[in-house]
Amino acid sequence: MRVSSWSWVQISKETFPTLVGQPRYLQDGKTCSVSVRLKPDRTYAIWINTPKFKNFRDRQGRSAVPYLLVFRTAKK
Repeated sequence: MRVSSWSWVQISKETFPTLVGQPRYLQDGKTCSVSVRLKPDRTYAIWINTPKFKNFRDRQGRSAVPYLLVFRTAKK
């Protein structure tokens, strides 16, 4: 993947987690990691690339297929 190139895309402020720090790629060059702050009993939704935002790209410049990640945190 291209270093310093990503598209963590929000659907809404309510469903997007609070990012803590900057995203970074691990040594394998394929895994992108970002720390987040989450609240209990809440549903989150994050797009990894979209048709409009395509910055997760391989070293040849090809965009990753858009993917919607949805999850819910446990109750306190």
